[in-house]
Amino acid sequence: MQQDNRNVPDWLLERLALGELDAETAADVRRRLAAESRSPDAIAAAVAASNREILAELPPTQTAAAIRRRAAAAATAPTPVRQRALLWGAPLALAGGVALVLVMARPTPPVDHYDGIKGSVGVSAPRLFVYRHRANANEALADGARAARGDLVQLAYRSRGGGYGVLLSIDGAGKVTLHWPEKSNGAAPALKTSGEVRVPAAYELDDAPAFERFFLVRSTEPFSVATAVEAARALAAQPSARKQALALPPGFEQISLALDKTHAGTKELP
Repeated sequence: MQQDNRNVPDWLLERLALGELDAETAADVRRRLAAESRSPDAIAAAVAASNREILAELPPTQTAAAIRRRAAAAATAPTPVRQRALLWGAPLALAGGVALVLVMARPTPPVDHYDGIKGSVGVSAPRLFVYRHRANANEALADGARAARGDLVQLAYRSRGGGYGVLLSIDGAGKVTLHWPEKSNGAAPALKTSGEVRVPAAYELDDAPAFERFFLVRSTEPFSVATAVEAARALAAQPSARKQALALPPGFEQISLALDKTHAGTKELP
């Protein structure tokens, strides 16, 4: 196995403490911690204390009830918007999903597709980034990269011009997932201008076929999240959803990056 001299990132420590790593990866993390003169037991105790503090502020019964309400609402909606973001540190069994904060080295930025205001392309144009978690690193994905069910991806954006924005995706099954913000019935949040900004949680790809296409929708003026969601729903129902742009009002910018899904159950090798 190749020696890795980088410090073990926080998200990997979290997964080790929660027992979510396979035996080989866990052994590698423990080896790296020993090289850093850090104790896995002490780290596990710190993670447990952090989780207790989070759950003290929002008890598990309330967390579970909120998740059940959202799941029931999604089940009854005519065209559901999937919401995968969960509280960091909350028990994963409550939601049956994955939510981890990734602390990543910055690889070479991936290629995305910009469609927006003339004259904005260049250094000041907004950007969308998609990273895939690997055992010892995180891989920057370009448009058209191969992905599979179970891949854990992290979204990030850059908007040096600020403005307001929404991050969402559509897939080959015609479904829409709202990645940020969490709720679809409010206003789009303000975009930070401080370089590359990661969304609060990572997301595990499901078994939807063909593709998963991510969008950053931006405007210099405030707008409702529903504006972006409805445009995504309309596009997701089209045969050309993999390539076609969102039908947004004038003044909007959109940046997209699509991942092509491999056969169900088949994952690419690192």
